Amino acid sequence: MRIIDCIPRSEEWHSWRNRPTASEFSSFITPARGDYAAGATDYASRIVMRRMGLDEEILPSQWMEWGVEHEDHAKRAYEVETGRTITDVGFVLPDHTDAFGGSPDGLVDPDGLIEVKCPAPWTLGVYHARGVLPAQYIPQIQGLMLITGRSWCDFWVWHPQVKPFLLLVKADVAYQAKIAAGLLKLLDEIKTIEEKLSWKP
Repeated sequence: MRIIDCIPRSEEWHSWRNRPTASEFSSFITPARGDYAAGATDYASRIVMRRMGLDEEILPSQWMEWGVEHEDHAKRAYEVETGRTITDVGFVLPDHTDAFGGSPDGLVDPDGLIEVKCPAPWTLGVYHARGVLPAQYIPQIQGLMLITGRSWCDFWVWHPQVKPFLLLVKADVAYQAKIAAGLLKLLDEIKTIEEKLSWKP
């Protein structure tokens, strides 16, 4: 793992996101099975347009904005709850390539990560009721462990007025192998689109 020292959501941070990033891995990987998704070509095209400065940024929802504003509070609550210390990082790349990366919410201990969510309170209630990692986050979390080489991730869901939800997610080597295979296909699609548009980054 290589750590890029940049401030999350800064201009430099956004520039590093002109490549497949773990938070968007569900755009080309089916969450439940880890197969290459039908929408992968759409995502490949968005990556190219992002590099060309033509990708329109989607406005965040009310709860997305709320989550960003309260992420630091959620992290401090996690540290108090678990006794662990979070090391903040900007952007991370795997050791062998710059072609993809991710933005973990933090590193924990020598071999762990944390992924923080601050959703609407009723969403947190659903997570408690089901007691499992929501499928839409499997590609992101397994992807981050693939990129960083870490063996576990704490999925921490927080709201100041509701009991937090904490779930330990362990590395799934078979699922990560599917992500790696999907990334190779996706990078080929990105290259093909750039070639057909006669555009070079």
